[in-house]
Amino acid sequence: MQYAATPCLVFAGQAKQAIVYYENVFAMTRRRIIMDEAGDTVYHAHLSNGAFELMLWDESDAPNTSSSLHLLLTFTSLEELEQVYLQLTTDGQIVTPLAVADFGGWYAQVRDPFGILFALSFSEEGRESEALLERE
Repeated sequence: MQYAATPCLVFAGQAKQAIVYYENVFAMTRRRIIMDEAGDTVYHAHLSNGAFELMLWDESDAPNTSSSLHLLLTFTSLEELEQVYLQLTTDGQIVTPLAVADFGGWYAQVRDPFGILFALSFSEEGRESEALLERE
């Protein structure tokens, strides 16, 4: 496979709001946006922050709720994870609070205002460390 998988999120008229939300939470920039003439419907949006690509659009027959889509984001520092966690929890719902997980490292799950579940993860060298356990 030449490219990593890119999550594509489909909304029922909320894509415009989701673009602004994800730009703020994940420091993403707009690579391309195609909208209807009135500027109400997003036909295609491509956002990126260099490490994370996201595409989204509106569909008139899109379900109002997400299925069991989870997006796992792995961070390079605990501070970066905590910053995104705080932003997501401002308007989102905590599913799994941020803590050291049984399987090692820091982990949390937050459902954003659009129903998308983000799993957030950070570990030093892929395992629990004394530094991680001390923070809990």
